[in-house]
Amino acid sequence: MLGKLKRLLVGDPLASSREKHERLNIPTALAVFASDALSSTAYATEEILLALVASAQFAAYADVLSIPVAIGIGLLMAIVVLSYRQVVRAYPDGGGAYAVSKDTLGVMASQIAGSALMIDYVLTVAVSVSAGVAAITSTGLVPESLSALLSVAFVLLIMIINLRGVRESGRVLAFPAYAFIGSMILLLAAGFWKIATGQVVTPQGHWFDHLHTAASAGGHGDLFSVALLLILMKAFSHGCAALTGIEAISNGVKAFEEPIVKNANKTLVLMGCILGGIFIGMTFLAYYYQIVPPPDGGHETVVSMIARNVFGAKTFMYYTVQTTTMVILVLAANTSFSGFPRLATILASDNFLPRQLMSLGDRLVFSNGIMILGITSILLIWLYGADTHALIPLYAVGVFISFTLAQAGMVVYHNREKEPGWQGGRIINGVGAVVTGIVTLILAYEKFAEGAWIVIVAIPLLIMLFSKIAAHYASVGKQLALPAEAYCPVAIDHSVMVLVSSLHRGTVPALAYAKTISDSVEAVHVELNPQATERVKKAWDDWGCGIPLTILKSPYRSITQPILDYVAEVEERQGHDLITIIVPEFVTKQGWHNLLHNQTSLQIKALLRNKRGKVVTTVRYHLEE
Repeated sequence: MLGKLKRLLVGDPLASSREKHERLNIPTALAVFASDALSSTAYATEEILLALVASAQFAAYADVLSIPVAIGIGLLMAIVVLSYRQVVRAYPDGGGAYAVSKDTLGVMASQIAGSALMIDYVLTVAVSVSAGVAAITSTGLVPESLSALLSVAFVLLIMIINLRGVRESGRVLAFPAYAFIGSMILLLAAGFWKIATGQVVTPQGHWFDHLHTAASAGGHGDLFSVALLLILMKAFSHGCAALTGIEAISNGVKAFEEPIVKNANKTLVLMGCILGGIFIGMTFLAYYYQIVPPPDGGHETVVSMIARNVFGAKTFMYYTVQTTTMVILVLAANTSFSGFPRLATILASDNFLPRQLMSLGDRLVFSNGIMILGITSILLIWLYGADTHALIPLYAVGVFISFTLAQAGMVVYHNREKEPGWQGGRIINGVGAVVTGIVTLILAYEKFAEGAWIVIVAIPLLIMLFSKIAAHYASVGKQLALPAEAYCPVAIDHSVMVLVSSLHRGTVPALAYAKTISDSVEAVHVELNPQATERVKKAWDDWGCGIPLTILKSPYRSITQPILDYVAEVEERQGHDLITIIVPEFVTKQGWHNLLHNQTSLQIKALLRNKRGKVVTTVRYHLEE
């Protein structure tokens, strides 16, 4: 039944030879890898405005102050996109910041980058899905009390879609991704058309003059300058959520069709242009339409306010914008479901994560990584009640740490390799390293008290986990290594113990099997009921196969403890290198029939399986209906 359910949800297995056919072309890859970055335009402007309106001194100028902040983030976005083009060219096998750091900055730097990216991927799922649900609750059609439940349901849906395979998830995502891009372009076009034709009342004069007025508010003293700088830094740090997701393409380069580097870089540039245009355009519309959210965030998103002002409330286009925004925000989590398993695979190949994460599933995706990401994200959503504003302070710190390490590593790469055009690449990556490093410090400072401390603490904890796992694998490898000189194993002393609860058809095959593997065999029966023990004794002469029977008394009615004590006694008395304990077991036809029988054999096997020098074997007898 479980197998049928899996086939229904995930689909039939794909042959390994199909792996190349599962790779993505540019239009599909844009939907898969850019959905996270594009979706951030739905809340990045709002986060800037919320940071500004929180200041009593500058709240009245929040709309105009948001413009230079957005322009600054747009310039940073261009630098990061250009920098990651260099990363894709230098490391076409993927891995992004982790691969760069490992090759150029050392193991510790790579562990920092890897842990930061893993945290960012989990937060991306939680933030994007929660923001998507917030877009729907903004319409009033769905009560806000259902936010957490809906968010969990959406994460499960995306997880199942990704378990079905990369290409299939890309096909599912393509339409909503392009529907969102189309609706945003229509919203921007209609909004600026109304401004140009005078259909809306906009602030008089040029926005730059209004910015000067805002900067002059409250006086010109040094104290004021510091206050303005601090509030702009806070707004900038909040708005940098717009950059999350840009690194995803560099992590998953191998998911592209040939030529993979060319296709990956084309997708990266296309994503950057669309992302920057929508983000800055939405910020300008918020200014011209004088849209400012309440300090507490309220129940309506900035995108909803803009769409309502441009298209009118409860119109077809308003609901189109809200619906496509909700869908892209929810499906933005797919970027993490594409990137996290690939990154986890690379970390596992370096022995920093369990090796099970390297295994391809039935549909040629890294199923274990997908499920771990889904479960972790669900826990985070439930813990924070799907509150986007509570989750976003945790966001972006991790990804900017990885940005900085990637760009710094690329500077080292250019200096080392001196490939054609390396001087230009070094300048791009050098500027990227400095700028993203400064932004990382701003983010850590501004968001520390709001929750970023959790990320800053989690990164060292993950690095400790990586080190523990790597040490374990190193120890295992050392202990399992073959000796320097080859030798042929010799026969070992071996005794066999058959556990007999009662004599029945399922017991006889176990006794027969025991006699085939050793000459030293005995049967052991734990006495819980003297009458039952007598029945075993009477039948033993006929069915015991000449094997001696040992009766263990159990005054406290325990089955497992007398067996454990007797195994230790036999080991000490006989001094054999190995003891095999055979457990006869009958198997019912229907699974639910197990509920009608004792499962003592499971307890015995669980207790003995980790004992040194013990082999626990089950001989099964299958029952018919």
